[in-house]
Order: sequence, then structure tokens, then C-alpha cells
Amino acid sequence: MIPARLPAPRPLRRARLALAAAVLASAALIAPASAVAQDASYDSTLAQTLFEEGRRLMEANDHAQACPKLAESQRLRPGTGTLLNLALCNEALGKTATAWGQFKEALFASKKEGNEARVAFAQEHISALEPRLSRIQLKAESTPGLVVRVDSLEIPAAALGTPIPIDPGTHEVEATAPGYSVWSTKAQVGDSADLKTIVVPKLLPVPASDAAAPPPPAPRQADSATGGGSGLRTAGFVIGGAGVAAVGLGAVFGILAAGQASGAEDDPALCPDRRCSPLGRDEINAAKTKATVSTFGIGVGIAAIGAGAILVLSSGSSRTEGAPVAGARRSGAGALRARVVPLIGPEGGGVGVLGAF
Repeated sequence: MIPARLPAPRPLRRARLALAAAVLASAALIAPASAVAQDASYDSTLAQTLFEEGRRLMEANDHAQACPKLAESQRLRPGTGTLLNLALCNEALGKTATAWGQFKEALFASKKEGNEARVAFAQEHISALEPRLSRIQLKAESTPGLVVRVDSLEIPAAALGTPIPIDPGTHEVEATAPGYSVWSTKAQVGDSADLKTIVVPKLLPVPASDAAAPPPPAPRQADSATGGGSGLRTAGFVIGGAGVAAVGLGAVFGILAAGQASGAEDDPALCPDRRCSPLGRDEINAAKTKATVSTFGIGVGIAAIGAGAILVLSSGSSRTEGAPVAGARRSGAGALRARVVPLIGPEGGGVGVLGAF
């Protein structure tokens, strides 16, 4: 029998491709983390810019423009110094209750940080504001399921009857309960040490004819940033994790294939002068099998990582409120629809995201 010449370059090429694919897969995993870091850096830069602009406007006595900028800076990057400046700004606007609450919060944070200068500063302003605080006292007749709100803010039942600090100005008071008519009134609170008492009467039951009528159906909402987006994000991480495992398995088989093929070629007993005997051919064929498994695993893994990244990125940022989620199923013209499907071919397999954009 004439030995066959089987240099076996294909398993070696597949093994090298497996290692290269593993490196690419690692880069795909690093990319989302890098994007998150960039977002955090952007928020920090924007927060600092807004803080400096807010301080400039305060020095120019334009507190109406300064306070929203300081508030957004505090939301993006909370800090005791920013909070103290925001409290000063609201105090200058005459929002005594808001400023008092923010100074209280800054006082607590300064004590935890051990910053005695800020503790003394916050306490000084708290002491000056407390005698000037205006308050609203809400008293309500007993109604099952009663909810009382001031400017859309729900007041806990335990706070009814207790004078609550409130900013001077006009405030909307509303009382609701299931099966009862809505009651509302406006309260004008004075600038300094005013106490406004509001008595909420017992609510009137809704007439039987009105109560029997079913409420109009609420509009069907598309997946929100905290609903469908969360599901897409979770699915993306699960699929991406499975892809990482598949890439790792493929890389291992690629290394084994390369080693087995090289070992057979270099073994004079199996492939003398690179002309393999039947036993050498068996080794080469086994290496080919491992290379096939490696190619399939790498293909599936990279496809799964890509699909997972698409789902995670299309789920939207956690800071987006009320925005439609890219990648979620939506109806209507211009809707965006996506689904994850397995892909299998003669040279390997994978996972894809199919959709209409």
C-alpha cells in the first residue's frame, strides 16, 4: 500500500482561526464595558459643567436659572458640596421648605464624611430657616381607601393632621378614593411662618349609573425601559454568556486539533518524511474532527456574543424614561421588531437576530 501524503494544513488553519476568534470574542465583551465607562465619564463631565454654570449664575443673582442646573448636576453626580449649593439657591428663591430639607440632608452627609466645616454651615442655615418655615396641616374625614395629594405628591395617612413644612405659594390639594368623587381645592401659603389648615370633607359616592360604566380602556403601551428593555437586556446577557462558553470550548478543541496534527506530522513512526501511514492518517482524521468541533463552537459562540450585544445595546439605557425600546416588538408603521434564531450550516452554526428596521 502506498502511504498517502497528508500534510494536514486544514486542521492547523482551523486551530489558528479558533485562537483568533477567541481574541475577537474577548474584544466584543470588552466593548460594552468600555461604553458604560464612557457613559459614566460623560455624566461626570456634564455634572461638573452644570455645577460651574450654576455657581456662575448664582453669583450673578440669577437663581431661577441656576437652581435647575445645580439640581441636574446633583442628579448626575450626587455630592454634598453640590447639595449645599442647591440648598443655598432654593433658599434665595424663597423655597424655604425645600432648602431646609436639603440642608438637613447635607448635614447628615457631612457628619458621615466628618466634614465639620460643612456640618457647621448646614446647621447655621437650618437654624435660620426653621423659625420662618410655613406649614400645611391636612385634616380628612374618614373615607375608605382615601388618598390625599398635595401638588401630585401623596401624603401618607400617618402625616394627616400633622403640620408639614411647605414652600410658600399656591398649592393644589386633591383627595380621591375608589367609588367616590374627586375633591380638590387650592391653598395659598404665606411667606413666613404661615400655617394653613385644609379640611378634606367626607367624599361623596359616585352615582350608581356612573359607577356601573366601565372605565375607558387604557392605551396599550409598548415595552417600556423597565419592562421589555429589562427582558431584552437579561436575554442578551444570557445569550452572550452562552457564546463565551462556546468560544472557550471551540478554542480548546482548536488547540487540541493543532497539537494532534502537528504531533502526527512530526512523529517519524506515523508520518515518515511527512508521508503518513494508515495509523498516521487516523491521527490526522481525529485532528480534523476536533477542528470541525472547534470551528462550529467558535462560530456559534461569536454569533451568540454578537446577538447578545445587540440585545443589550438595543434594550436602552437605564436612565431613559418612557422611551420606546429598540429591539422590542412594537406594532405600527416604522416599528422595530427583532427575534433571536439559531443558524446552522454545513460549515458550522450560530445564533442570529432577525428583524425589520
